[in-house]
Amino acid sequence: MLGLRTNTLLVVMLAGLGLAACNEVDPGNSAEHPLIRWDNEEGEPSGAERGNVMINEINFAGSVKDDGTYDPDDIFIEILNKQPRAINLSGWRLNISGDYEESFRIPTHEKNIKPNDYLVIAKKRDGAFADIADIFMEDLQLGKRAVYVDLRDFDNRLMESGGHKTLPVFSGGYDLVTTRSMERVQILFGNRGAQSRAWHAYSDDTGFPTISEGYRKYTLASPGAANSADYSGSTTSGTFE
Repeated sequence: MLGLRTNTLLVVMLAGLGLAACNEVDPGNSAEHPLIRWDNEEGEPSGAERGNVMINEINFAGSVKDDGTYDPDDIFIEILNKQPRAINLSGWRLNISGDYEESFRIPTHEKNIKPNDYLVIAKKRDGAFADIADIFMEDLQLGKRAVYVDLRDFDNRLMESGGHKTLPVFSGGYDLVTTRSMERVQILFGNRGAQSRAWHAYSDDTGFPTISEGYRKYTLASPGAANSADYSGSTTSGTFE
C-alpha cells in the first residue's frame, strides 16, 4: 500500500514538472526538438549529433591525368555518417577557411547517407571524381597551404571540423608528379579533425578504382570508399577487435 502511494506521488510530481507529457511530443516536429532537426523542408531526415558526421577525406591538391596534366581545381570533400540512422545533408553548411574563406550551402539532393556510408562533394563534373561524386558544387574552393573546413547542420550548429585555419596542411598535396588527398586516421580516442594527428596522406601507390579512368595513375585518393592504410604510428589507432 505504501509502495502504491509512493508511485502515485512520484507521477504527480513528474506531471508538475512537465515530465509526464514527454511521450506526447511529436518526434517529427523540429520546433519541439530544438536540439535535433528531424526533418528538413522536404521531409528528409537531417538531424545529427555532433561528432557522428565526420569530414573523412579532403582532396585540396587537385588531380593529375595519366598523361601528366595537372588540374589544381579538381577537388572534393568526403563526409562519413557514423550514426546508426540515415541522414540527408541538404541545406547544411560548409565553411571554408585558410588560404580561402567562403561559406557554402550544400544543395538539396536525394541521397540519404546510410550508416557508415559516404557523401562525396566534388567541384568538377568532368574531372577525376565525376563518376563517384554525389553532389557537384562548382563554386567550391579550397586552399593549398592552409585548409580548414567546418561542417554545420541545417540550423548552423557546428557538427565537425577538419584541418586548421593558419597551420600548414596536415598531410597530402602535390609533389609535381602525383596528388594525394588528406584522409582521416581511425583513432579511438580524441579523434578531433582540427588536430594534425587525426590525418594522414593517401598511402597507396595507385589511385582508387572510384576515381575516373584516365586519372588513376597519378591521382591518389579514395573518394566514396574506405581510407587507405594508416602508417602514422599513432599509439591510439586501431580497433577493439
